[in-house]
Amino acid sequence: MSSNLPWMWFAMRASGITAWTLLSATIMWGLLLRTRILPAASPVRLMNLHKYLGSLALLTLVIHLVTVFLDPTLGFTWANILIPFTAAWKPLALATGIIAAYLMVPVQVVARVRARMGKSGAKWFNRSHLIAYAAWPLATAHYVMAGTDALVPASIMLISSVTLVIVLLLTARGWLPRGYFGKRATTRPVSAAKSDTAEKELVGAGSST
Repeated sequence: MSSNLPWMWFAMRASGITAWTLLSATIMWGLLLRTRILPAASPVRLMNLHKYLGSLALLTLVIHLVTVFLDPTLGFTWANILIPFTAAWKPLALATGIIAAYLMVPVQVVARVRARMGKSGAKWFNRSHLIAYAAWPLATAHYVMAGTDALVPASIMLISSVTLVIVLLLTARGWLPRGYFGKRATTRPVSAAKSDTAEKELVGAGSST
């Protein structure tokens, strides 16, 4: 066994779990922005954090792919890492991760060119968010099937708790109108009104976040 194998394994697992956690946090913060369950939180700050987490998740994903490529035991080629079902080791588990990675890209790209797309920008921004939602269950399947330590108690608790929060937020998103909790506030200070205006400018009417 190579002396640097444990370090590369730790880097590969740590970057993978971190990327999954950041993707989960990105979705949760987007849903918090959409539902306004935290009425005291500024929509502008939630949006900025949502964007930051998404970019950080993508960056960590790139690090994960590089560490997978560099791992001396797996011996993957770039084709194995970028093309689903080309690897001999756990092809289904790897394919779910690869597809999830591709689904994370469109929302980041569209978010950066949205202003240049005119009226169609909001429509494509919403569609790209629906694609990003599909990335999470695939990334979770990859985490569970490919991770050698995915079924240890700490990992099971992490996956279960994150899944529960996302399901609850999705339920709130589906059953409650936009800004339901924020609109229930009995007082509407000027700062809150300004935040609502800023939110509309940032996410647009009918945003799917």
